[in-house]
Amino acid sequence: MANPHKPAQRSRLRDNVRLGLVDLIVTGKLKGGEKLNELALSRHLKASRTPLREALLHLEREGLVRSDQRRGFTVQPLSPREVRETYPLLAELECFAVRSTASLVPAVLPRLEKINAEFARAPSPKRALVLDAAWHNTLTSQSRNERLSAIIERLRRAIERYEHFYMADKSLISVSEKQHRGIIDAFKRGDLDGAIEAIRENYAFGMQVLLNRMDEG
Repeated sequence: MANPHKPAQRSRLRDNVRLGLVDLIVTGKLKGGEKLNELALSRHLKASRTPLREALLHLEREGLVRSDQRRGFTVQPLSPREVRETYPLLAELECFAVRSTASLVPAVLPRLEKINAEFARAPSPKRALVLDAAWHNTLTSQSRNERLSAIIERLRRAIERYEHFYMADKSLISVSEKQHRGIIDAFKRGDLDGAIEAIRENYAFGMQVLLNRMDEG
C-alpha cells in the first residue's frame, strides 16, 4: 500500500533544501558567480541529488542561480540592474497596498513599533533582514489583494541577498530604523501622503547605498 504521507514528506524535503540553498546564497556563503558543487551541497544539506536539483531549478526561476550545459549551476552575481529595476517597483507596489488600506493601517502601528524596536537591536545582519521583512510585511498586511501580496512576496525574496549586503553595515540599520519611525509617525499624524513619500524614500535610500557599493553611483 502506498504511503499517503510520502508526497508531503517529499514536498517538505524540497522546501527545506530550497531554504537551505537560499540561506547559503543570501548570507554570501555561496558567492555570485560561484560554480555549485552538487555533491558537496547534497552532503551539506543532507539531501539526495534529486531534491537538490529540483530546488536549484526552482531558484533558477527565481533568478538566484543560472544553469549552463557545460558548467552546471552557478550563483547569479549581484546585479546593479536588478537593484535599479526591483527596488522602485517594490516601493510602488508597497505604496499601492498601503494607500488602498490606509484606514486599516493604524491597527498595526503598535506591532510596527515593536518590530522596529527589535530591528534596531538586531544582533546580526541575518536577524536584521528577518525583522525588516517582517516590518514591511506587517505594513502591507491589511491588504486582501492576494495577487498583489504574492508579487510583493516574490520581489522581496529577489532582494534578500541585497538586503543582507545592506544590513551588514550596522550604521545603516540605524538609518532604516529611523526611516521606519518616520513612516509610523506620518500615519499617527494622519498624513497618508507623507507616509507614502517616506516609504519611497526608504527604498530609494537602500537602492542608492547598494548601487554605490557596487560602483554604480
